[in-house]
Amino acid sequence: MKSLESGKDKMQKICDVLRKETLEPAKQEASEVIENAHIQAAEIVREAKEKVQGLLQAASTEIEQKKKAFESTLQIACRQGIESLKQKIEKELLYNQLAETVKKETSDPKFLSTLINSFLQTLEEKGINEELSVVIPKSVTPRSINELLVERFLERLQKNSVALGDFDGGIQIKLLDRKITIDISDRVIRELIADYIRHDFRELVFQV
Repeated sequence: MKSLESGKDKMQKICDVLRKETLEPAKQEASEVIENAHIQAAEIVREAKEKVQGLLQAASTEIEQKKKAFESTLQIACRQGIESLKQKIEKELLYNQLAETVKKETSDPKFLSTLINSFLQTLEEKGINEELSVVIPKSVTPRSINELLVERFLERLQKNSVALGDFDGGIQIKLLDRKITIDISDRVIRELIADYIRHDFRELVFQV
């Protein structure tokens, strides 16, 4: 009987040794592995969240930058469009109307003859007595001007007559010896007037 009990004790001791030396270390190691896995999983989740947050922030920043760039481009386009419209209105209302008015006023024979007489009088007073050529608008007849010029001035003109030009109003006076042309044509007068009234015109029409 003692022999049987002694065998049981030995088996129990062996089992205790196996449990302490094999099973318990294995459980401890498994517990550590699981704990490490939880820690690593938590770290992976944390890094993933940070990465997602970074991507969202970068996307939000990029969208905001693109939005600002688009708004800036839109504002520039609007300003350019408005300015283009203003220029078109200015051309239609100011320049076209001004061109027609200047053409009408500067193609009148009485106006032209007065202008020529005054200009030649000034040249005479300055001691400029060389032969001249006076060019008038293509829509005016030389005779209608010649008849209104002071006789001594008419005699100073090349061929004793004004000549026809290719412009619509005003005159051109050519000092033949000096090869100088004094341009008082409708184009020059129109540009001169436009430079003076452009600001007032814009202020009146566009309130700027």
